[in-house]
Amino acid sequence: MEYKRRDYFITFTMLGLSAAALMAYQYAGALLFGLAETWAKSQETGVFRWFSWLFDSPWTAVLVKYLFVIGGAYPIIALLLCRIPKFKGKLQPLSLAAFLLCLIAAMGTGNVFNLLGNLVNAFFSAFNGRTIEEMNPAAEMMMDMTPSMVIYACFLGPFMEELLFRGMILKRARRFGDRTAVAFTAVLFGLMHGNLLQFFYAASIGLILGYVAVRTSSIRYTVLMHMAINSFSTVMVAGQELVAAALGDLAAVPYSMAFLAFLVFMTAGGAMVLWRFGPIWYRQVTAHNGEKSPWKKYVYWNPGFLLFLGLCLLEMIVYLF
Repeated sequence: MEYKRRDYFITFTMLGLSAAALMAYQYAGALLFGLAETWAKSQETGVFRWFSWLFDSPWTAVLVKYLFVIGGAYPIIALLLCRIPKFKGKLQPLSLAAFLLCLIAAMGTGNVFNLLGNLVNAFFSAFNGRTIEEMNPAAEMMMDMTPSMVIYACFLGPFMEELLFRGMILKRARRFGDRTAVAFTAVLFGLMHGNLLQFFYAASIGLILGYVAVRTSSIRYTVLMHMAINSFSTVMVAGQELVAAALGDLAAVPYSMAFLAFLVFMTAGGAMVLWRFGPIWYRQVTAHNGEKSPWKKYVYWNPGFLLFLGLCLLEMIVYLF
């Protein structure tokens, strides 16, 4: 089917607006969370006094916060996208071997671009007087390693992100070609993190996750893969802190060296997987990219995406300076 300029323009404007809604809602969600937290803590007696526990408990506090700050945007996004048709692909299984190959490729690629992001942040750090950790919100999150933060980082966060990017957005972008959909959602996914370090890291991983999503026409594998990637990072940081707290800083050195060796192994493995299978994966995605169209520039050149880009760049500048 040949799509017209109007099809590209309206579809990708709405997809961009849905991502922009997620970014913009965070401020309204934070305000609502603050109001709800104040109300809950005022209920010292009565039927609603247990609400205060939800906001204070290390097992639930972070989960409640992110359900307010991020989760509240999902009904809005669903309304924005309800009139945009989905691409209904045939569900395909993914073997364990293929899953592991894609996971290794994603982690290896992510390690390389994580290093690139750190180098970029180090460059800006020389001029703005801020540390690399201060320019990376993920580092701030990892400093608060409560049980609810672990649950969010390893399970709830990956599920919500995959539901939006590889589910709600990619399934609607696939009508215009798999390569277009994979690249578009990877860019959105990278920008959504709002800082240079995670942009490079998340966008590169997003390409692999997007490939898995179009290959299987399902997000169940990408959710598991995303959970595995986040869990590795969480275990690396939390484990180091636990070892240092229990046995001292010197005891944490072998732990850190072991994880560094594993990172090198995964990076080398990711490079080998991409060398061997990358061209095949690219051809598979390109084979379903549809016919060339003069209107594909509207994938990015539309008000929705430009608004989202502006919001993300503003947040990046805030973290840099």
